Amino acid sequence: MDLFTAGVSLILVQFCVALVMAGFFLTAPMEKATRYWALSGLMIALGVAVAVLNNRAPRPAFALNGAGLITAGLICQWHGIQTFYRRQPAVWGWGIGLAFVLSHALCFYLGLSFPYRAVLLDFTIFLLLGLSLHALRLGQRGRRRTFVHGLVMGGVAMVMLGYAMRLVMLLLQIAGRLPLTTTTFDVVTAYMVPLAGTVLFSIGLMLLYFERVVEENRHLATHDELSKLLNRRAIVAAGERELAISRRLDRELTVAFIDIDMFKHFNDRFGHDAGDEVIIDVARILKQTCRNIDILGRYGGEEFLAILPGASRFDAAVIGERLVAAVRDYRFRNTYPVTISVGLATLPGRDEECTWEGLMLRADAALYEAKDLGRDRYCA
Repeated sequence: MDLFTAGVSLILVQFCVALVMAGFFLTAPMEKATRYWALSGLMIALGVAVAVLNNRAPRPAFALNGAGLITAGLICQWHGIQTFYRRQPAVWGWGIGLAFVLSHALCFYLGLSFPYRAVLLDFTIFLLLGLSLHALRLGQRGRRRTFVHGLVMGGVAMVMLGYAMRLVMLLLQIAGRLPLTTTTFDVVTAYMVPLAGTVLFSIGLMLLYFERVVEENRHLATHDELSKLLNRRAIVAAGERELAISRRLDRELTVAFIDIDMFKHFNDRFGHDAGDEVIIDVARILKQTCRNIDILGRYGGEEFLAILPGASRFDAAVIGERLVAAVRDYRFRNTYPVTISVGLATLPGRDEECTWEGLMLRADAALYEAKDLGRDRYCA
């Protein structure tokens, strides 16, 4: 494959990437990462097109514009990865682009030949790809490694390998060890390896985006959007599972039914948005107060359900008092007190007679008893 054909292939791939990413951005404008990636594909495609048309001729306008577009595209690519992982894009990245343009212009001013300018460009590309690779590693820290993430990392590494080989070749040309001609190795390292790596990288970025969409949909299927806790279906499923485990292991289990006292008062006085704010704050307090092994969910409206594995009657009393006290210390908008009532029901080990529905009925009865006794308390 000649240099022109390889360059055109890379241009077409980048344009296709730009179009696909633009489609993603128009479908979900809130996802800013796809906008960066669309701009990246467009800029790199235009930059490669200018470079191919210039064909290594010593024309400063062509060379500076082409190399500048490629560099800007890689900076956008890096910023897109940072944005995708909810990180603030590093503004100083544009300083790298500015330093490159000024250095490239200085090369023309000093009359340096193509290999010297190419070393500067390839080193800058290698550096920016390394920053993208670093952003991918940081973004995945603490997360489960997936095949898609490995694909993206492999794509970036492949492109970096191509430019590392090209840097070595250029340095050998400058040292007089290689002739200053376009060889098959030059075509492969300059275009074919980046082309293959770009395809893998671009497909990987698209799959990363789809992977996140699937994860978010799965999360929404099991979690309440307002409180961020498990929803009713998920907490009931978790409770039935914990009940079965407790029976099998002869382990105690406690269920806590929690209700915000006088919740209608907040809605009537301050509006439904205020009621939502109370639910969010109480959910946060309950989550902070519960043990790490406890399972917490929003049962519906202003009601919450906590599943306390291994908690005996004594443990349940301690946890109930702790939950009530934690919410009692909270003030809505730093002014208005909020309280909760808690009904607790404990399953003795190997209680084959008590079903999940029966355990819930006992917790519900205890909750009504707490309400009747004046609220702001627990009953077991």
